[in-house]
Amino acid sequence: MRTIAKFRQFTYEYVALMKKRWQITLGFLLSVMALAVILKGIHWEELGRAMVQANYRWLLPFVVLETLSLWARGMRWRVLLEEKIGGSRLFWLTNISYYLSNILPLRIGEVARVYLATRGSDVSGMQALSTAVLERMIDVVTVFALLLVVVPLVPEAGPVVGAGYLVVTGVLLLMLSGLWVARKRRGFLVVVELVVGRLAPRIRDKTVRGAESFLRSIDIVNGRRLTMAFLWSLLVWLLATLAAYCMLLAFLPDQPLYVAIFVTAIIAFGIALPSVPAGVGLWEAATVAGLAVFGVGRETALAYGVTMHLAIFVQMTILGMVGLQLEGENLNHLARDARRFMRGLRKQGTTVA
Repeated sequence: MRTIAKFRQFTYEYVALMKKRWQITLGFLLSVMALAVILKGIHWEELGRAMVQANYRWLLPFVVLETLSLWARGMRWRVLLEEKIGGSRLFWLTNISYYLSNILPLRIGEVARVYLATRGSDVSGMQALSTAVLERMIDVVTVFALLLVVVPLVPEAGPVVGAGYLVVTGVLLLMLSGLWVARKRRGFLVVVELVVGRLAPRIRDKTVRGAESFLRSIDIVNGRRLTMAFLWSLLVWLLATLAAYCMLLAFLPDQPLYVAIFVTAIIAFGIALPSVPAGVGLWEAATVAGLAVFGVGRETALAYGVTMHLAIFVQMTILGMVGLQLEGENLNHLARDARRFMRGLRKQGTTVA
């Protein structure tokens, strides 16, 4: 029996490892392809000229607005977590999350912030995890709502809007279904118990407990809390858009605000795809594609995208390192503990992508 148990554990860990390797490989390939597309036929002298001629005085308001956007993210999560953690700490946890995701693969930063939120607080692992998932869905809906506002002003945005409708419809249906199932979870858990009991009876109890805990955490976020989360999300993306506009003025001073809104939305959707850490390649490709709709040359668009991306990377690195110090953590220990934390959640019957 021990041999069989060890073999099953080995099989589980091997499958998980291969899945992670495929994710890393896919992200690497997408980033390389994106870079190859935007760099093909690039005029390096013109790119350098665009970088040199930019008005970098706009960098200060850009950094301020980006920092405020991160603060708003922390406040949004505070609402979803029932104010169990202060907004100041959640601001630093958010920065730690982005810092780790910028330098480590598989978006480990998301796992780290979920783990840190449970440490020294009354927040359970399932509550932290479920609200983090819900945040992603709210982000998609909010970004697309902003995109719809500027669509009438954007030339030839038809394909983008069509794809956006499909994405946001799917996310909205998933969110509403999740909230409905969470409210009616007793009946759903009975079905889970019956199905898992037949297919894998040994993990039935753990699966039911994990599903019940996850759904109970989702059910907390309804009515006023969900409304407040959407309002904070709107502030998050308005601040991020204004930051992007400040940087845009450094390169293209005559462009209107709706260009920054459109490009911010395209970047947000672009970096949601698998990529190398920090979304290198996909960020720049999304920026070039978004500005191309408005007739902006590839070199100028790339200069803008690279500068904005680099500024955000440096900012999040500094804030993330400060956050680690405040949490009394270091990079290696946190990454290790976060992975161990997620393995513990899986053993409770929860599967996390």
